[in-house]
Amino acid sequence: MKKTICFLGIVALIAGCASFEQKRALSKPMVSLAMSKIQEDNVQGALVELRKAKDANPGDPEVYMGYALVYRQTGDYDKALENAEMAIAYADNVGLDHPGMKSDARFMKGTILMLRGGKEEEAVKIFRAAADDELYSHPEMAYSNISAIYYGLKRYPEAIQAAQQALNKDSRYAPAWRNLALAYQQEGNEDEAIKALDNAITHYNGYTEAHWDLAQILVRRGQTAEAVSHLNEVVRLDGNGPFGLKAQERLEDLGASH
Repeated sequence: MKKTICFLGIVALIAGCASFEQKRALSKPMVSLAMSKIQEDNVQGALVELRKAKDANPGDPEVYMGYALVYRQTGDYDKALENAEMAIAYADNVGLDHPGMKSDARFMKGTILMLRGGKEEEAVKIFRAAADDELYSHPEMAYSNISAIYYGLKRYPEAIQAAQQALNKDSRYAPAWRNLALAYQQEGNEDEAIKALDNAITHYNGYTEAHWDLAQILVRRGQTAEAVSHLNEVVRLDGNGPFGLKAQERLEDLGASH
């Protein structure tokens, strides 16, 4: 009798008669495995797992988030955007099993729009929608990206305002401090830029770009010893990477060792 019940249960799943919760019990671990493969840069393996997850549960928004992440990483932004939109459409299916799912998907969509370019206003709108969701766990990231967009558009007062909104949500979020510093520099306010970069480094001492930015300001202000300290930190953090090599050249120009 038990064998018969089990068999009927399997048939129900295959026939698509199972509830969403039953289907998600199948798709969720497949998505988790796909995410692990993405972290390992195993794109093919991730796509295999995501395809199996989609077959098991085509209404699972996390499946589409996985696809969006894969295609974002491979630079296929059209497919990434299509899947981010599917994740938004199906987000309500998971309920409190993934609070803020819809805004996670919105953040993904906004990020893809940023990378693809040409849709800055749409990206700002979608990031704001994510940030306004009380269930979204990282509104500071959405506001920080808005700041970056406005900076790219040379709308510096708006970039400053968005960075400050990010920091109101989480004062420890280092990228927002750097965005704030960059916008202050463009507004000619180096004193505030230095304070912002100091905060970025305080909250993330391994922030290569912030050390580099701060060193450039300090060189211009004649504070060479402090600038050298930050340039050496860039070399330590980035070695022969792009920032590390630039820092080594700058140190040589200043006649300092590294």
